Amino acid sequence: MLKKTAIRTGSAALILMMGACSWFQQPAAPVVSGTTGAAGSYGSSSASGTDNPYGAAPYDPASAGGSSVVNNTPAPYTPPAATPSAPVSGGGSYTPSNAPVDVNAATHTVVRGDTVYNISKRYNISQDDLRAWNNLSENSIGVGQVLRVKPAGYTAPAGGSAVASTPASQPAASQPAASSTPAATPSVATGATRTVSGITWQRPTTGNVITQFSTASKGVNIAGTAGQPVVAAADGKVVYAGSGLRGYGNLVIIQHNSTFLTAYGHNQSLSVSEGQTVKRGQTIARMGNSDADRTQLHFEVRQNGKPVNPATFVAF
Repeated sequence: MLKKTAIRTGSAALILMMGACSWFQQPAAPVVSGTTGAAGSYGSSSASGTDNPYGAAPYDPASAGGSSVVNNTPAPYTPPAATPSAPVSGGGSYTPSNAPVDVNAATHTVVRGDTVYNISKRYNISQDDLRAWNNLSENSIGVGQVLRVKPAGYTAPAGGSAVASTPASQPAASQPAASSTPAATPSVATGATRTVSGITWQRPTTGNVITQFSTASKGVNIAGTAGQPVVAAADGKVVYAGSGLRGYGNLVIIQHNSTFLTAYGHNQSLSVSEGQTVKRGQTIARMGNSDADRTQLHFEVRQNGKPVNPATFVAF
């Protein structure tokens, strides 16, 4: 009897355990019909954006302007716009000074455009000597600075000064370049004109020629009254205006082309400045007696740096 009761109790327990297992069993996933994508089509989908569980279409780097991961194709590079360089303060191109100088002078006053190189070139000295005579450690010089261009103890030869030629390295030009500050003085008639070597010349002032051209004079002297006009003998550009050349007083030098220049000395005052363009007959100075014993104009014509007889070009 006890044996039968034990068997029945065990069977009941087994049935209860099997029922509990059936309660915890999960239902099978529903089967959804559809098609399988092509092999290797990772990331491709025919579903619309509404089927995307994130609520938006998948991120495509190519459409965002970057590189496409699938095609590995970089987006075209667009360089940044070029930014123009700021202009150099105090713009304008450098123009070297090629004004003739007195090669026998002991000193030189620096003017705009002077450099150690072109000063030494014009005085026929070396750059090393120029630096040594003036205790220059570098090539830095300033306008108005007085430099020694001869060694200590040098004595200038007697007989006046000579205007040296413009350096041979000066670029040739058929006519001097126009300046932004041309002389604006009215034309003055001083006599007849004459065209020689492609240039039309006129007298630089009225008056009698009191000193004729010679090797010693290098030009002519014309007498006159203090303050009377001195005019440009031909069109050109002022390359020197000052009193730094010994023996000439207040001096103007005009370059007419790569071959000819003219010099006007002993003036009372100057009416032009370096860099100005002038027309034939325009007043450039007033006659005086600076560095001379009487009122007169000293007038020279230089051809390739050498003094030539002004009467060959000007009708006196």
